[in-house]
Amino acid sequence: MKSKAKIVKSLIELMETHEFEEITVKDISELAEVNRSTYYRNFKSKEDIIKYKLESIMDEYMDEFESKTDKTKETYIRTILETFLKHKEFLKIIHNQNQSYILQKVLVNYFGDVLKDTSKKERYQVYYHIGGIYNFTICWIENDMKDQPECLAKIGADITSNIEPYLLN
Repeated sequence: MKSKAKIVKSLIELMETHEFEEITVKDISELAEVNRSTYYRNFKSKEDIIKYKLESIMDEYMDEFESKTDKTKETYIRTILETFLKHKEFLKIIHNQNQSYILQKVLVNYFGDVLKDTSKKERYQVYYHIGGIYNFTICWIENDMKDQPECLAKIGADITSNIEPYLLN
């Protein structure tokens, strides 16, 4: 196993039994069996490790979605949720450690490429959507990710058309 992967695995293991704030670089390095210099060559902080893992999950999602032939809103949502479900334990751990805010940052960075040549209106729409995906995922995590991605994808695809009665009353 490469050093980077060992460091990620070690932080996740430590977060299962220790408070995030209490975990030190020394703890991670010792468990990963790497030098502190190796740690700092790969990561700036513990948050950077989580960010790296989330980015790899998003890369996995993108590879999966790009292989789909039916690129509907429902397929898009189902694929992202199926990908997240594969990493259920990690997502629950970072949420329980109050680090799930990093997911929102990763989503913004990940979909940021879409924003480069967009109008103000499109930029706001993308940010609105990112917030929705993030909070939709947090709600799912808080329900122990019990609901199936297929069911949630249908709900997610219908949200924009069905939310008006709740917002306007």
